[in-house]
Amino acid sequence: MKRRIFKILNLALFFIYNRIMLLFLRLDREKVLFLSESHFNLDGNLKAVFDSLDSKYEKNVYVKHDRRQRDKLSRKLKMWRDLTDSKYIILDDFFSLTSAMKLRKGQELVQLWHGCGAFKKFGFSRMNTGDNIQNINRGYRKYTKVAVTSETVRPCFAEAFDVPEKCVKAVGSPRTDMFFDRNEIAEARERVYKAFPDLRDKKVVLIAPTYRGRKVEDAHYDFEQLGLDFLAGYLGNKYHIITKWHPALYSNMMRGICESPVLSGHDEKDAKVTDVSAYGDINDLLTVADVLVTDFSSVIFDYFLLDKPVVYFIYDRENYQENRGLYFDFKDYLYGEVTFDRRSLAAAIKAEKTCKGSRDAFKEKFMKSCDGRSTERVIEWVFGGDNE
Repeated sequence: MKRRIFKILNLALFFIYNRIMLLFLRLDREKVLFLSESHFNLDGNLKAVFDSLDSKYEKNVYVKHDRRQRDKLSRKLKMWRDLTDSKYIILDDFFSLTSAMKLRKGQELVQLWHGCGAFKKFGFSRMNTGDNIQNINRGYRKYTKVAVTSETVRPCFAEAFDVPEKCVKAVGSPRTDMFFDRNEIAEARERVYKAFPDLRDKKVVLIAPTYRGRKVEDAHYDFEQLGLDFLAGYLGNKYHIITKWHPALYSNMMRGICESPVLSGHDEKDAKVTDVSAYGDINDLLTVADVLVTDFSSVIFDYFLLDKPVVYFIYDRENYQENRGLYFDFKDYLYGEVTFDRRSLAAAIKAEKTCKGSRDAFKEKFMKSCDGRSTERVIEWVFGGDNE
């Protein structure tokens, strides 16, 4: 209740600030604001655009890893001002204050959604699912441009944000450009090995599921179903398991809101288990992974571009599909083995099947616009005056 009151008060104060300052602040046509409330640092799509954008622009960054984190007043006021007078506001996820801001004539509110493809339903798409979410952020409707990774998913994002489909364009995902550059892949691998030296010369299994729960504040996961101890013993010390929990789940774990996985003492014959959730962009981690274990997470789309084995661990498939909902038939998302319990999961990890026959259709449907030039197209579309 206390957090809800604070949230309402914060929105109200920004609403008043924004309407008053509109009378005094001119729109700065070379000012760009990069916003995220789900990252420790600027990374992913935001960083790709930030790094490639012409230096003539004034680039401002506001990033924090948990939207429940309180800001100092000076930082908050600067962000409020930037929201009010920046011509370009670039997002990669939900940002609550957009519901209270008045979008100015000529101002661009651009959504470079953090996930490729279109997997689990979100935004306004969830109003008719089993979860029956009704309190949807009205800021979604203010997006002037939304970047997606294929023509097929344009209607999905138009529905999710309740915007005209003409605002949604299949220009690709800037964060995926690195997967088409061997040097960038090599550099990413070295960054990971520098942070986690024990991963060298091991078969790396990256476990990266999405969270469970109706809202990110409720994020949790049934770690008992996964059985990390069992996997470590089954795989043996030729393997190293790394876990990258969803940011919402990880934040709740750090706050003690939900349980963390409990591991018994490590045996030298077992695979090591290392949590890498605090590491930045997951795409770096994908470059060192020999096998990805996930479920309904959009990480399957990025990982697809590396042409390596994926295993789907979905202990709660029917319940998840019924309540959260998917945009397409579950079979359309598969290019790896599907498992439902820890034993079949462990066996599938060792098998490392790539399911080549499923990949062409997957690419055509979800990732056709990702070709190594997404950043270039996004910048041209957003900053080059292309409003088609």
